[in-house]
Amino acid sequence: MASRAPPTAEAIDRITLLDPQVVQTWCTELQCTEHELRAAVYAVGSDPEQVRRYFRRRKETPELLED
Repeated sequence: MASRAPPTAEAIDRITLLDPQVVQTWCTELQCTEHELRAAVYAVGSDPEQVRRYFRRRKETPELLED
């Protein structure tokens, strides 16, 4: 049984946290940890563009990184 190729971020229209390959793809794309990705999806939903905006805002306002 051949393993499937990891999906590309461009090919995924929603970030599903149930598929480990999708999670890894998005962590690589967004340069974040799985924990950070899960927090972002929880905060803004599974739309990739909203998650990207979330991370951009966090980079622009580093004080938001402190919990």
